[in-house]
Amino acid sequence: MTVIGVLGGTRVVDTADWANAAGEPRLALERKARAVLTLLALHAPAALSVAEIADVLWDDSPPSVPKSVRAHISRIRQALVHSGLSDSIVTMGSGYRLDAVTDVGEIRRLRAQARGLSSAEADSAAQLLEIARAYWRGDPELPATRAGQALLVGWQHERAQLVREYLASVARGSQPGRALGELAAITSSDPLDESSWVDYVVALSRSNRQAQALAAVSRARRALLDVGLDPGSALAAAHARVLSGLEPPAQPAADRGRVAQSPRYTLDGVTAYLELSGSGPDVLLLNPAMITIDGILDEPHVRAAHEELAAVTRLVCLDRRGVGLSEPLGRRSPLDCWVHDIENVVECAGLEKPFLVANFDTGLIAIEYAAQHPADVAGCVLINCYARYRRGRDYPHGLDPVTARDLIDETVDPTRTQLVDTASLVAPSLAADAGFRTWWERIGRRGAGPGTARAIRMAATTIDLRHRLSDIETRVLIVHRRACTNVDPGHSRYLAAHLPNATLQLVDGVDAVWFAAANPVIGHARDFILT
Repeated sequence: MTVIGVLGGTRVVDTADWANAAGEPRLALERKARAVLTLLALHAPAALSVAEIADVLWDDSPPSVPKSVRAHISRIRQALVHSGLSDSIVTMGSGYRLDAVTDVGEIRRLRAQARGLSSAEADSAAQLLEIARAYWRGDPELPATRAGQALLVGWQHERAQLVREYLASVARGSQPGRALGELAAITSSDPLDESSWVDYVVALSRSNRQAQALAAVSRARRALLDVGLDPGSALAAAHARVLSGLEPPAQPAADRGRVAQSPRYTLDGVTAYLELSGSGPDVLLLNPAMITIDGILDEPHVRAAHEELAAVTRLVCLDRRGVGLSEPLGRRSPLDCWVHDIENVVECAGLEKPFLVANFDTGLIAIEYAAQHPADVAGCVLINCYARYRRGRDYPHGLDPVTARDLIDETVDPTRTQLVDTASLVAPSLAADAGFRTWWERIGRRGAGPGTARAIRMAATTIDLRHRLSDIETRVLIVHRRACTNVDPGHSRYLAAHLPNATLQLVDGVDAVWFAAANPVIGHARDFILT
């Protein structure tokens, strides 16, 4: 998605590159034209008349105002068209309206979503507001007129309010300590800001710093009384809760949204699925290889990764046909079976236009499902995935066919006494962890028998879906670890070049499985899903 940014300089940036966008203005516009674009963005979707624009641009409007404003609008239109945004300025009678996605609009949308969440969803609210803060890169570029400077002050207050909303959510979430530094700075610089004192007391108390919380109450009361203000009811209530021990301690984010339930089956009794959390955007996670839903919470690293994603989404996992608790593969092709599994789980779990998150071989399933159901997917996150695994004359990435077949034999053949160390192959960063290695070997044995494992891996390494990429209409985030030892990053570069609406994000790391060293991977996936 392309966004016009005016908070911190006028620019046009793709949301996937927002965090890395240069701070300098990217639109080739003169100062007053940039100010006009900024005004339109700040007021969108409302229209501004020529007179209203002139009141901000000039303290004493010159006679040539209409002509000057029209000239600025013309230059803005040309600059936006050059950036790939046509028809973004709409003429409305004697005024103009900006019809485009802006950083101001995205911040407004994210704040509205956060305000609509319950107090029990403070972590989700904090996630949304953190994204909103990232959009707000600096002050809007406004002229040094009386009206322009008054407008600037108003938006500076608005930015401060966004920061306070974010810190209030963090203080009441699972990691209140993250808010302490900024709240301490705010209460020190503005000791009359009672709402920030309340949030500071709450964050301290929920971080088990009761003595510091009581000291903060005393400092707040003294600061207010020194200027003749009586402390309000919110501060008094926070004080009382600290004294009585009623302020709830911070609870891990994963526990707050988790749905405690056993695996369920689709109506045909074929496919097992598990709902890990019950709030946030619908996400269907397609775990790779033989990882089963009854084992994903047994290993600390794997559990933490799932819980981090579940903290901000309604997360559903499944055992595709042939794996774990689901029925064996039938006579249909494995890919057809697996696409049908998703269709059943989406219906039975009541998922509404879910995001698909896939890793390694399950990227094939996500690609085929998205191609068959273009209107039923909100987006796809493909982590270390591919459209074709084997190298060929017209495809230089991956393993050659002989090596790929030998690797299957060496990993699933029960007659071999010396099997490949698959833990080191797929998760080098965790291979030295004895607990992870034990979990990996155990889950592989119970995930599927040798015959089924061979059939699944043969399908994963022989299916070629390059012809399906052009059929995928939904937006796609492609994440690949740069030094991945098991999946050539060239696969992801190919996907990015051939999917119509894709963004490639390379991250550091060597692991093929998404949950190893998962923080940067989940961070990009979370931002994509919540944006």
